[in-house]
Amino acid sequence: MKQFRGVGAAILFGLAGSGLLAQESEADLLYKRMISAYNAGNLEAALKLASEAVVEGKADARLYLARGYIYQYEREYQKAIDDFTAVLALEPNSIAALQRRGEEYFKVARFKDSVADFERVVELEPDRRPHHWQLGISYYYTGQFKEGMELFESHQTVNSSDVENAVWHYLCVANHLGVDEAKKRLLPIPNDTRVPMMQIYALFGGKGSEDHVIEKAHEGRLVGGQRGRQIFYAHLYLGIYHEILKNEGKAYDYIKKAAQQYKENGYMGQVARVHRIHLDRQRDQQ
Repeated sequence: MKQFRGVGAAILFGLAGSGLLAQESEADLLYKRMISAYNAGNLEAALKLASEAVVEGKADARLYLARGYIYQYEREYQKAIDDFTAVLALEPNSIAALQRRGEEYFKVARFKDSVADFERVVELEPDRRPHHWQLGISYYYTGQFKEGMELFESHQTVNSSDVENAVWHYLCVANHLGVDEAKKRLLPIPNDTRVPMMQIYALFGGKGSEDHVIEKAHEGRLVGGQRGRQIFYAHLYLGIYHEILKNEGKAYDYIKKAAQQYKENGYMGQVARVHRIHLDRQRDQQ
């Protein structure tokens, strides 16, 4: 699944070149300086300038959106939510704000709110639905397993070589119809080239082993964090695998390591962190 890497320079630069700055106000000038600071890698200055621009621009959705992107990149979850909410108060159908706020709601474990925003995104742009695996993941955490199952089945039509999609579909089917049915309905994945995805796939299909997943994850040279990512994914999905089998201790240990010891940037790294929160909530309710 594609990973969210935070706000990119292209996003902010694209806003700058969109024609929105035709009339140069003080807010416009601050906005331009903010983009320059961001592109120079000075996020502290970019955030300060963005905040000054928001004050100057007042009811300018563009400014809240830009600052929200920076807060999102900086993992200031609630502040990002507040800015995307400000955008939506001014422009209720802003797909960019709805998508980003849905992501941030997920990161603070407000799953129902995340689903609501993502559903609004695909309502506004129906063609996005098969691609919107994030909505499927949020469905899982709200217990909407049938909806999640259907979403991941539609994602298979646009991304047929993603073991993660097959696993999340399996999880939804297992919770909705049982583990035996999940094995029968395991989506066919011909080849996911990422290590150790095919070993994870074999495990969920009843043909692999936990040891094989771990061994494969530790293969390869330690270059550019590749092995770290492999080990992260192994622990995330082994944790989820044991959760389905009701092996609560092993599930928690694997998820905790994925969220802390082997933590990964991107959306799936956030999923590991949030899944630990999810398990903590379940423990508190027992």
